[in-house]
Amino acid sequence: MDINKEQIKKIHTLKNVIGLSDEEYGSALESYGVCTSKELTCKQGDDLIYRLEKLLPKEPKKSKKTKNTKYNNLGVRTNYKGEHYATPKQLRLIEALWFNGANVRTKTQEALLSFVKKITGKNALEWLLISDVQKIVKAITSLNND
Repeated sequence: MDINKEQIKKIHTLKNVIGLSDEEYGSALESYGVCTSKELTCKQGDDLIYRLEKLLPKEPKKSKKTKNTKYNNLGVRTNYKGEHYATPKQLRLIEALWFNGANVRTKTQEALLSFVKKITGKNALEWLLISDVQKIVKAITSLNND
């Protein structure tokens, strides 16, 4: 069953609210094997809406814990092929390796995203597959061993 107009409208609204760039949005659509939201099935549309809603900014909860919870809102995710996306813990590991790496010259989020794009072609850490994590970790640690 094809995606309906309400789903397309909601997807584009969420894209704008989250502030996804056209490249990030394209990567999200690519994970379903399509180029535009109109090519999605109804089920894929629902899945994309669910994933985008998880990226909505949430008000931080007041907590005494200092545990790093970045990316926890992503949870366990799979793409249309059934491939698992990187876990929140894996995404935090990539950031930690980058920002604490002795031979990483530019320790900024932009530099990390550029590095990740060069290796995987993906524009956001949130769109990394588990299979991408090993490549990135190996590349960052090889920088540190040079």
